[in-house]
Amino acid sequence: MTDKDSDNKKALLEAILEKPYIRKKVLAKIEEVEARLLEIWKKEGLNFEIFLGGSYAKGTDIKGSDADIFMLFPGDFDPINVLKVLKREFPEGREEYSDHPYLMLPQKSFSIDIVPGYKAASGMDLKTAVDRTPFHVKFVQENFTNDMKDEVRILKQFLKGIGSYGAESSVQGFSGYVAELLIYRFKTFDGVISSAKQWKIPCILDKGKKDFNGANLVIIDPVDPDRNVAANVSKENLATFILASGLFTWEKWKDFFFPEKKEFSLPKEAVVIYVPCKKCNEEVLIPNLRRVSSVLRGELESIGFRVIYSSVFVEKGGYIVVVPDAVKLGQASLHIGPPVTSQNINSFLHKWKDGTPFGMPFMLGDRVCVLREREEDDISKAIAAILPKIKISKDFDQNRMVVISGKDLGKVPASIRNGFLFPSLGKWVGNLGDV
Repeated sequence: MTDKDSDNKKALLEAILEKPYIRKKVLAKIEEVEARLLEIWKKEGLNFEIFLGGSYAKGTDIKGSDADIFMLFPGDFDPINVLKVLKREFPEGREEYSDHPYLMLPQKSFSIDIVPGYKAASGMDLKTAVDRTPFHVKFVQENFTNDMKDEVRILKQFLKGIGSYGAESSVQGFSGYVAELLIYRFKTFDGVISSAKQWKIPCILDKGKKDFNGANLVIIDPVDPDRNVAANVSKENLATFILASGLFTWEKWKDFFFPEKKEFSLPKEAVVIYVPCKKCNEEVLIPNLRRVSSVLRGELESIGFRVIYSSVFVEKGGYIVVVPDAVKLGQASLHIGPPVTSQNINSFLHKWKDGTPFGMPFMLGDRVCVLREREEDDISKAIAAILPKIKISKDFDQNRMVVISGKDLGKVPASIRNGFLFPSLGKWVGNLGDV
């Protein structure tokens, strides 16, 4: 690394580290919440241990990092009852769901999550996914130097900049813990980048006790050898990371770590389906929206519409974006029947014995065909007819679904209009140079 690269790296760290006085305020807020939880412990007689998890506990936090406070119970507990107690004591909180309910306390530039869980004896003795968090924190605290923690911070910001950070369903990217384990393996950010630009998909970095067939990236959890910590990383996000790693230079580091935001627009032929939600929890709704989008795409293509791109979002409701290659189809569609030698030829001819408005059955090669009238030639109307037939989560209000198209596309939230291609590449693609 040149002196100039070292200077750029130093400037980057200064940009992503929280100012000391702000970090002090964040830690003070965390202590305040922990003190309020201790009062609950005394008043309600609930038996739990307060544990600070996440990047603040590990020392790998960057600007905007959220804080995770765990209530670890030694035995069985009622998560619904615990949530009721939390909502009563923290009326400013917002109920969220993962493996079980938790409370999010929104702050000005970050949030504090209060998460109930079980106190496990080891990383192999778990009841829920959150129970292994203390072991992750301990692993980082015991195995990472301060320099390695700074390298984690740099890798996290890189992943944020290229749009591949976050293990939640809406992103399917790299979690903070995956970033930490990559630094643990390769020691530095530059070491990770140097290796990643040579990766092939699927990328198997570790051989576990079992095969993780179908995973795009395999990194074994050192506190649970039966777990692939990168199981949620999508092929698109992994490919984006590999490409960005191959193009990265410290000379143009700002294009990767702090990309410029541009205004984009939906194609005029796009159709957006808005589905109001009763409980707008991304972790529940995003997988359901993806399933609905897949079924819808199949139905549209079965009647002649070609969908060239689709994506889903949750923003005060569910959104499915469909981009077809055309909003209108021709009046006629080709219906191909059986070969002339088929035993089914007679039934086909009987069905179409009177022909269609366009003519009688005809031969196309050795198959008998008809040109029949298309039931629906407008994609918006076709979508409106298909949607009620698709089973959808009870968390959505299916009766209030809206199909948005044409001039009304301007009513779609700007964040979706600008980012419907997801994940997408940034200005850093300019690092290709002459080809």
